Amino acid sequence: MTDSNQIVQQGALSPSERRQKMASALSAYARMLTFENRSRRNLYRLAGLAPRTRDKVFSILILVCFVVTFIIPMIASTVYYVFIASPRYASEVRFVLRSSAPMLSRDRYSSSTVEPKAKIVQDTAVLLNYIDSPAMVQDLEKNVSLKDYFASEDIDRLSRLKADANQDDVLKYWRKHYTASVNPKSGIVELEVASYTPHQARDLLELVLRLSEQQVNRLSSGMWDDLLRATQQDVDNATQEVGDLRGKLRDIQNSSGIFDLDMSAERLSTVLTGVEASIADLESRRNALIQTIGQGAPQLSEIERRLDGLKAEAARLRDSAASAQKDSLSGNATAFENAQLNLKLGEDKLKSAITDLEKVKLVSSLQLVYVDNFTQPTLPDFPKYPKLTLNLFFALLIFGSIAAMTCGIVALMRKKLD
Repeated sequence: MTDSNQIVQQGALSPSERRQKMASALSAYARMLTFENRSRRNLYRLAGLAPRTRDKVFSILILVCFVVTFIIPMIASTVYYVFIASPRYASEVRFVLRSSAPMLSRDRYSSSTVEPKAKIVQDTAVLLNYIDSPAMVQDLEKNVSLKDYFASEDIDRLSRLKADANQDDVLKYWRKHYTASVNPKSGIVELEVASYTPHQARDLLELVLRLSEQQVNRLSSGMWDDLLRATQQDVDNATQEVGDLRGKLRDIQNSSGIFDLDMSAERLSTVLTGVEASIADLESRRNALIQTIGQGAPQLSEIERRLDGLKAEAARLRDSAASAQKDSLSGNATAFENAQLNLKLGEDKLKSAITDLEKVKLVSSLQLVYVDNFTQPTLPDFPKYPKLTLNLFFALLIFGSIAAMTCGIVALMRKKLD
């Protein structure tokens, strides 16, 4: 434009020269516009014109967006984390689960599918799920008031629990105030509970440990209670069976008149031996009298009479011992042996059932699972939250991204309008 003014002012030039100068100037402007941004805003700048009102509006809008999305949030975050945010103290503990149940023999009361190590892993998973469940919140409420811990007026409004919080709100709040992790190789559990005073954090962690131990043992005790009822039923059935078998043996004894087969046989043999000894003695005396006084003596008649009676008694005893009749010893031997064998088997079964019952009673009376914390719950000296540097860094990233996105959108809109 300056060159054009010079051409106009130079009136001494001929018309052809003026046309040539004007063509050169226009060619130079065309080359400049080819390499510049072809927006109307740049065209105005090249032409030396003042920026339009719309450009001023967009510039102010970009500045406002930057202030609103970055400057103000960063100032608010700095003020909050430095002066307002309530400090949170974290108490931590490390523990493992241990079982105190004695190793049972491989009978029907010992599991052949779940080994002790697998059982500990299972109990650890149950414990961690219990800590994260609504049941933990309910059990905590039975012992302490969580609103006294987390809804105090001394806690800043952004951190405190709402006074009208329902159960779901309390559960979400609780999940933000504890962390738990387990080492899959060693089974060591690291548990951390946060609160707004050091003593509250430690007390709450100790309560969580105690409730977790009780919950795991409650599940195990339910299993052992069922097993205790089953073994008690086995003992009652075996006792009834032994009573019935003893009644059958008693009936056989009453019907046969024999208390014990071996004792009866021994007694019969002793009596028979005594009778045969008496017979032999009388026969010796009889032979001696015959040689001394001869046949027909009155003493011989008495001896003969006694000999006949003893021989008849001996024959009866031999028949009683060897006969196969029902009322003889050999006739009752099979019934006695069957009854005594069944009674012995029933008593062995009762003895085994009683042993199992005592074993289950012993195990069920024990605390089967212990939370063995090899480090004590810590009493924190310094707050763990908020982490000023880290929180401000995250705020810088978040609000910087939001500001860049917002300002970029405004700049893109201006470009599209151009």
